[in-house]
Amino acid sequence: MDRWFLFLLLTLVFPLYPAIATDSAVGRAHLERGNYVAAYREFRGLAERGYPVYQNVIAGMHAEGKGVPRDLVLAHVWYSLSAAQGDTEGVAGKERLEKTLTDDQLMTSRRLAREYAERYLAPYRTSGDWQL
Repeated sequence: MDRWFLFLLLTLVFPLYPAIATDSAVGRAHLERGNYVAAYREFRGLAERGYPVYQNVIAGMHAEGKGVPRDLVLAHVWYSLSAAQGDTEGVAGKERLEKTLTDDQLMTSRRLAREYAERYLAPYRTSGDWQL
């Protein structure tokens, strides 16, 4: 699974956003060395700037416990933010986790997703291009 995760990130995700290549290069370097804590820190900054692809990366790291404690609620939150912007990977991750989370966990995730959306989506997106 670790190799697949790394392969996915390096071949499919990172080439999509050349404007942030410098920022993501640091995260990739940490990831390649297995320093998931540092990689998470770099990718979290990109996710907070509203990039769905990095929101998916952060969600996956939460789901797998890479660099952070495993937390399916936070994984669902980040997939929800990505999905709100129409990202198909975000939609799939969100739907996959909804099958495993309890009702209480889903309520918590939805509340956090609204808070995160105000903080991490609203400043970077027009009102018409995302919706929770």
